[in-house]
Amino acid sequence: MLKVREGISVLVLAALCTGAPEEIHEVEIALKAGVPGETRLGYSSGRRMEVESTVPRFLFEIPELKAKDPLFFRISLGETKGVPFYGALDRTPAGIYHDLLHIDKNRDLDLTNDGDPVPARVRTIWTDETKVVEFLNVTLDLPYTVDGKEHKEPYTCVFFFFLEKGKKVPTALQVERDGWREGMLTIDGKLYAIALVDDDSDGQYSSSDAWVMVPARAERKRFLHRDNTRTMLYPAWSEDQKWTVDVKKVDPAGRSATLRIRTARETERDYFVRVARQRQTPDERQLKLDPLRPKADATNKVDWIENKDVKYARDIGNSPNVSKRVLLDFTSRTCPWCAKMYQYTFRDREVVQLSKRFVCAKIPFKANGPDAKKYNVEGTPTYIVLDLNGAEIARHQGFLRPTEFAAWLKSATR
Repeated sequence: MLKVREGISVLVLAALCTGAPEEIHEVEIALKAGVPGETRLGYSSGRRMEVESTVPRFLFEIPELKAKDPLFFRISLGETKGVPFYGALDRTPAGIYHDLLHIDKNRDLDLTNDGDPVPARVRTIWTDETKVVEFLNVTLDLPYTVDGKEHKEPYTCVFFFFLEKGKKVPTALQVERDGWREGMLTIDGKLYAIALVDDDSDGQYSSSDAWVMVPARAERKRFLHRDNTRTMLYPAWSEDQKWTVDVKKVDPAGRSATLRIRTARETERDYFVRVARQRQTPDERQLKLDPLRPKADATNKVDWIENKDVKYARDIGNSPNVSKRVLLDFTSRTCPWCAKMYQYTFRDREVVQLSKRFVCAKIPFKANGPDAKKYNVEGTPTYIVLDLNGAEIARHQGFLRPTEFAAWLKSATR
């Protein structure tokens, strides 16, 4: 019998029989923060933001900056709505580089009440004497909504910028999450260590990020090495190759994850050989699209209503012979992420099948248009689902990969 254990709860699964159908089981595991020590072993890549020399007009007060050439930046992290985090790069009196970091931790547009600025560590890397200026262990409280209530979780990160030989002023600043979330899972009596990584350093965990599962007895360095991580779109295998484990769902704050454990139909090596045979464009790799996910055939497409308003789509959805919810796509011809949605997401087989549950309408976005005003649409792409009474039941703004959009559509049909 297969036993899957998480914490103190135990789930006992039926024994496998030869020729038996694939078994699929789910278990939720709790995750705790994993923060490296003096040596940074985190996985995530830097999230780039431009710096500017003009003082943002929305800041009410600016601290007494010592530099004659302070630099400013802004960044949105987690489920932050409205005001992003603003910050300033300053110099110490004898500073050669911008080696002090002020950041508006409480997002009140005031840099004077957030404690002392963070000093930098400056070191030389690579053979061309490039400098990296790092601001270590910066902790921000990010808001997350849990069961309708707002909670805050600490987000420990590193701000840094690179300077090529001879340069003293950066053009961009990067932030990188300095930590991960980890938990334990027991399968068939063997203990595995699992880590989820905010790979794109956006302040929340999602299927766009990475994860790793290794035997708990493995060296910590193996567990904490970037080469062992994989996108959450890919499964991991039990040591005996009998079971695959997928991350089906993860809490945006990283408190828990739902893992799906199922009978392995092929070895890990065979799976990745099959993945390698699926040629992907650089754009598809950058977007972390699943190369094995089935695409719709040329004759099976999302049936869009075009060049009409929302009322027209609602009238069709409310007609007796249709009676469907309405999916609105506020789009524009100049929107690059809209184009990627049509190039990839709306060509996905599952997305096309799910779209048949809705009346789908493309709404040309006009900032002052009546539909944009009525539904508070401020940019593209924006997707809204309306019920038969015209009430909004789901909304998303921005690009979603096929797996994410399919999950979003499913949630809108419940």
